[in-house]
Amino acid sequence: MHLDDNNEEFRTDILKGLSNPIQKSVPSKYLYDNRGSYLFEQITVQPEYYPTRTENSILEEYSDKILQNIPKEIILIEMGSGSSKKTKHLFDTILKRQDKLYYFPIDISFNFLDSVVTDLETQNENIMIKGIPNDYINGIKDCNNILFENNFKFDSFSRIIIFFGSSIGNFEIDEARDFLKAVRLNMNDKDYLLVGFDLIKDQFLIEPAYNDKAGYTAQFNLNLLTRMNRELGCNFDLREYVHYAFFNKEKDRIEMHLKSISDQEVRILGYDKIFHISRGETIHTENSYKYSEDKIQRLVIRSGLSIEKIFSDNNNWFNLVLLKPC
Repeated sequence: MHLDDNNEEFRTDILKGLSNPIQKSVPSKYLYDNRGSYLFEQITVQPEYYPTRTENSILEEYSDKILQNIPKEIILIEMGSGSSKKTKHLFDTILKRQDKLYYFPIDISFNFLDSVVTDLETQNENIMIKGIPNDYINGIKDCNNILFENNFKFDSFSRIIIFFGSSIGNFEIDEARDFLKAVRLNMNDKDYLLVGFDLIKDQFLIEPAYNDKAGYTAQFNLNLLTRMNRELGCNFDLREYVHYAFFNKEKDRIEMHLKSISDQEVRILGYDKIFHISRGETIHTENSYKYSEDKIQRLVIRSGLSIEKIFSDNNNWFNLVLLKPC
């Protein structure tokens, strides 16, 4: 079996994460290969998964108000675009006020992104789409470079950078601050940032969203092991792991793990090191932090941004927050 050199970062991260003597872990970004992205889209339509449904309802009701105070022509940049389904509410609103829209979806899953872009291009000829297969910050830089190289005058339009799906919750709190700071460095005073925050609520509402009865979240989580076997030559036996997700009340976050149901030895092709995984031990794969409005305020202030407007659903389960550079 030959391993592609492009997987060097993946190998390095996995070696580091599995070597942690306190808590084995894998960065959550590796959940999103082509199949992982497909499975996540299935998760978002499950009855237990309230975040997508709730965020979509806010966009459906408030798209006009979100955009009404932006006088310039709008260019959309979306980080972690996925299927772009929710973004279509903004498409419709923007195209009522300008003849065409330039849209840059950024996603690390190239094949999934390519199929989404192809579908969007056939649906509306007034949307000019350029898919950016990259991580978030480098993707924004790529967008800015494309605009510059095509002689766009930056003082004639406003970029709206959107970050839906409560994906900000996947970062540790300090990481979220640093991430928003990095986004801020790639914005000018005419730009806006629209971020979705899942709010703290009762545990009985939160936990089922990450343990759907149809089992898509379990498949999504276990697919990470399949990817590691395929791309890194690991020897994980998927029959010996179960999906495990719970709400950590002390940290206001969902934690997603893969729990071993037996004592195991794991190897990575090309490395002599053996990783011992005990029965009941877990590999931590993702966090999803839940925010209060006070926590949102503190995060925004520490990131060099200011809140322009907050939009919420009737249950106050979710906030869409429109931000501007200070």
